[in-house]
Amino acid sequence: MAQPSPSGRAPLLSTPEKKLLSNFLVDGRNNELSHQNALAAAQAQHERVRQAAIRVYELHELQEETQRIMDLEQKEKERIWAQEALVAEERRLRELRAKTVPPLSPEPAPVRPKRVEPAPVAAPAAAPAAQRTMPSVAEVKKQPEAPRPAPAPTGGLFSTQTRPGLVNGFGTTAPQKPSPLAANSATQAAHQLTPSPAARPAQPQPQSQSKPQTISPTRKALVDRYSEIHQELKQLRRALQAEAKEAGSPLKAKMGTYRREIRVSIGQLTGGKGANATPINKISAALKEALDGQVPSRPIDVSRYVVGPRQPVDGAPNNDATLPSLFIYLMNICAKGIISQFINECGANPKAADPIGVFAAHIFSHRDFQWRGQPLIDILMAKFRVVCPVLFGLRGSDRTERGRLSLGWRRDGSSWVTEQAHNDRMTGLGAGFASISLRDFSKTSKQNPYPPTNYWTALAGILNCPAAETSNTQFVVLRAMIEGHEQRFLNFYGNAAIAALRTALVEFPTRAPANATAAQSLQAMAEILRAEGLVLT
Repeated sequence: MAQPSPSGRAPLLSTPEKKLLSNFLVDGRNNELSHQNALAAAQAQHERVRQAAIRVYELHELQEETQRIMDLEQKEKERIWAQEALVAEERRLRELRAKTVPPLSPEPAPVRPKRVEPAPVAAPAAAPAAQRTMPSVAEVKKQPEAPRPAPAPTGGLFSTQTRPGLVNGFGTTAPQKPSPLAANSATQAAHQLTPSPAARPAQPQPQSQSKPQTISPTRKALVDRYSEIHQELKQLRRALQAEAKEAGSPLKAKMGTYRREIRVSIGQLTGGKGANATPINKISAALKEALDGQVPSRPIDVSRYVVGPRQPVDGAPNNDATLPSLFIYLMNICAKGIISQFINECGANPKAADPIGVFAAHIFSHRDFQWRGQPLIDILMAKFRVVCPVLFGLRGSDRTERGRLSLGWRRDGSSWVTEQAHNDRMTGLGAGFASISLRDFSKTSKQNPYPPTNYWTALAGILNCPAAETSNTQFVVLRAMIEGHEQRFLNFYGNAAIAALRTALVEFPTRAPANATAAQSLQAMAEILRAEGLVLT
């Protein structure tokens, strides 16, 4: 076969293409050496691609690990921030608890008025004071029936005689004895109710006692009666628990259920309008079922659980001498739950006492849950008497065994609880007592189950304590009773409340014993009120 001449093939291809085709068409392309070279080149290229892929993979892993570490670092930072915030809140809480030793306590300002005021106390009817006091007394005598926003601070606790009329739900039983804070003279008591500005200089006079006073026999009888009611409630609880264990007893299935529902519902009480409707309805339903006899229980004499005798009232429900024992038992469970909430929730946060006080006022003012037209609040007060005796005028030393028993100091096994734990308990109970006794019933037709006169009486029982018998517990309870409740107290008693606050926050701390650190916090409260515009000194 004839081969074309080189001159005939040369113009067909460019130089690079000619080279490639020349290599491809070379005669030795299929020999072993050529294949080995091609294989080596392919392996080298494969290795380069593989190494590049490995580098990309390792870089990706490094990036993933870096991102993971950054995420962990961010989470750790968030955890640390949360812990720091928690520690800050805990620090703030401890600072609030340690408010009993404020740095501004050594101020000499409160001391000076104390040295000046005894002079007018020795002669309350002196010419300057008489000129301002007597007109106000005359005004009170001329208008004995004028309606007042609060009763006079001379009413006793739970008097057995009824009063002809109640004003705005604040009326109490007819006074049988003057309150301790107003025991010096009827003139001073009438003067305290006069809202004239000229009455202010004479307000602290009721607290200046020439000789120490102990708890009065009438007051002691009331306190002892509360102790008896507490023991009666214990006996009732044991009797019903034993009855519930009997085969076929109707109490076996429901008594424990009612008890748990009440305790859980009280634990759910919180602030906010309408927030407590559900737990209150559950508790009310349980009480009504027990009262209506839906769960049968033996009748029991109700007079065993109230302070004084009561007579039937026309038109009032529950006029019989007896009520179902399960109902009294559940009212006792309500009272125990209220006390527990005050202790557990209000020691660190006294403001939490208000919704609990609203609940207590609602239950004990409910017309269906009263006996012979009066509330069964004595059941709750009997428990207050046991856990916080200071509210009822009892005294004792924080440093002795007998004194601690008198003050309601709780035991933890064979030893006493710590002072901080005791102070927290007393703070919660003091705030709780104020939240119950300073409720405003002027806009409702219900009867106030525990009128503000009881707050005044408790306050007087503490403030009239001689210097030799004061204790740190009294100052802790007093502070809890006042802090956050000043405005309500002023609304009820006006100038008399200002005089009482002056005595409590300015004069009374000077009688504190050396270990009464809480006394300094009362002086600090006086400074806070001064900054808010209420000058007590």
